[in-house]
Amino acid sequence: VNNCIGFSNYKFFLLFLAYSLLYCLYIAATVFKYFIKYWTGELTNGRSKFHVLFLLFVAVMFFVSLMFLFGYHCWLVSRNRSTLEAFSAPVFQNGPDKNGFNLGFVKNLQQVFGEEKKLWLLPIASSQGDGHFFPMRALCEAQNPLLANEEQWEDDGIDEEPHEYSMHQDIRVRV
Repeated sequence: VNNCIGFSNYKFFLLFLAYSLLYCLYIAATVFKYFIKYWTGELTNGRSKFHVLFLLFVAVMFFVSLMFLFGYHCWLVSRNRSTLEAFSAPVFQNGPDKNGFNLGFVKNLQQVFGEEKKLWLLPIASSQGDGHFFPMRALCEAQNPLLANEEQWEDDGIDEEPHEYSMHQDIRVRV
């Protein structure tokens, strides 16, 4: 999968993981009654014993593996990060910011799944944007290290009343 998952197919990848998880759970649940029969000795055919054990083992192992992968990607989506951004924070004009694209939980989900919630579980392209430009979180000027330094403004001897800073939203290219 290495570098094949990107803007245009991330929703489909997440849905694939979710549907695969459900399928593994379905297989494990349907085979489990035969596993109980095997355990209690009601299953007499030796060949079917192997099939039941193998199928249950594979379904559970795939379920556990997919659960960790799906959980990690759900965490990434909730923070609006790519896998690369999880390991190395993107660099902006103000310096590196690991939460630079975090718009809040709901808006982060909408970035991947789209605004219409009824289409979220369907494999239909509904992601927001064009894949080249992405909205950034609003940054208050007081949090901007280039603007927050009060000492640089005290040279003229005029102390102004603190006032409310306006929030702005910028769009940056995401790599």
